Amino acid sequence: MKFSANIENSQSWIIENRDYLEINWNDQAISEHLQKENSFNFYLLDDDHPIGVLIGHFLYQDQNVSEFEILHIAVLPEFRNQGLGRMILEELEKQLKSTGKSVKIFLEASAINKFAIKLYEKLGYKAYNERKNYYGSNPINPSSLQDAILFAKNLNART
Repeated sequence: MKFSANIENSQSWIIENRDYLEINWNDQAISEHLQKENSFNFYLLDDDHPIGVLIGHFLYQDQNVSEFEILHIAVLPEFRNQGLGRMILEELEKQLKSTGKSVKIFLEASAINKFAIKLYEKLGYKAYNERKNYYGSNPINPSSLQDAILFAKNLNART
């Protein structure tokens, strides 16, 4: 497996696999996120076929410090539970450290997504806030709203 900063027809691949990747954005939002000047996205490839994606952007950058927000991280269902989400996050951290800056990474997860929460905590992400009723209905209980848990992690460029 390998990582790539870009793949041919990346926007089309994300749109075609939106349901599997659990991306709740419309086509325009996907396009805007992928084309932002401060965006930083990459794909996990298996035999040159994309099987996972990380979509994010820099919130702030100067000579010494950056803030980065992960907007979405996903692996196709048939490749889940193999440590690939962890691999994607570790690759992101490696690439951000290589900038030589101290970086603070932000992300959020649905409070019912116990697998993601466990992964983030194992990798050193700390919950720092909660957004009540942030996400719309879910397939398990269509009439309910889900809370979002906000996480952050500091990466020191020297470690």
